Amino acid sequence: MRLLLPELACTAQHAAQAAYDIRVVDSPATLQEARERALQAADDLVAAAGTALAV
Repeated sequence: MRLLLPELACTAQHAAQAAYDIRVVDSPATLQEARERALQAADDLVAAAGTALAV
């Protein structure tokens, strides 16, 4: 993953990992939890990018 804003690296890494974690779930309940974590991580990345770009 290549970023134009290095200060987003940690947040982007977390979002990518949360998305990859969906692949290894073993039940519908675990899948739902993984999806929610991935969506939250993506939301966090968008918020961080918005903040960084607003400066």
